[in-house]
Amino acid sequence: MRKHPECGVIITGDFNQLRDNFMKTHYRFVQVVNVVTRGQAILDKIWTNMEEVYTSPVTISELGSSDHNMVLLKPKAKNSVDTGCVTRLTVRYMGPKEKATFNMALSAIKWEPLFRLDSCADQYSYYQTVICNLMEICFPTKKITSSHEW
Repeated sequence: MRKHPECGVIITGDFNQLRDNFMKTHYRFVQVVNVVTRGQAILDKIWTNMEEVYTSPVTISELGSSDHNMVLLKPKAKNSVDTGCVTRLTVRYMGPKEKATFNMALSAIKWEPLFRLDSCADQYSYYQTVICNLMEICFPTKKITSSHEW
């Protein structure tokens, strides 16, 4: 956590023999289980530093011969959680079909107007305009948004 203070941590288990107050005082973790897990006690706990990402835990029946209820912790709906890690990109898809179309269009270009220009700068500008327009037609841009999880 020193190296990556933004990391998410979840610690779960049967805490009936462990004094766990140090997790709150030293690590600022929150214990999110607020329902009984064995008899009338909360022995099975979940400590985390990202409690806002989860709904309130619920218990479900024991598994096998255990006398502890299982705790189910579910994430909130993905759209309701802002992880702050969103990347917005503008991309061009250049698949085989698009490349073939570009190749055919490029070979059909009449370059005579380029050769009639007097300066190298004008020729470069003309070339760049032709290629950029062709790129826009054959490989149109698409905006994508990517949300990163922990």
